[in-house]
Amino acid sequence: MFKKVLLIMSLLLLAFSVSCFAGEAAKSPRSQTETLISPHQPPAVKKALVVIYTLSTCPHCKEAREYLTKNDIPFIDHEVDLDEEQMTALMKIYDSMGVPDQKRGVPLFVIDNKVRIQGFNKAKLQAALKEVGSTSK
Repeated sequence: MFKKVLLIMSLLLLAFSVSCFAGEAAKSPRSQTETLISPHQPPAVKKALVVIYTLSTCPHCKEAREYLTKNDIPFIDHEVDLDEEQMTALMKIYDSMGVPDQKRGVPLFVIDNKVRIQGFNKAKLQAALKEVGSTSK
């Protein structure tokens, strides 16, 4: 008799636990950015998305990548000499900018799909990142 009561209580406890956890998950799914360690942190400031078109052998491109990495600026690197689709995309960007063929080069930065900078110039890049960061909310 005691074993039956214990078994029934265990099953009820298990059923209750499962239903509680299942209900909690259904009520408030956690977002991927929410953590259990620090749930009260303010949301991170959105950084501008930087896409950089480069050549794998270009020293200026290497310097630009190193700068972005060193300064924790998230970026996507498209090496146009290794990816024909990205080379086509780069040419379309230059066409839209009105840059003549003989003036086209790398690196080319596209910041938050708004600002385009040809060549690596730290001051221009910092100013553009600051401008885009202050306008994208």
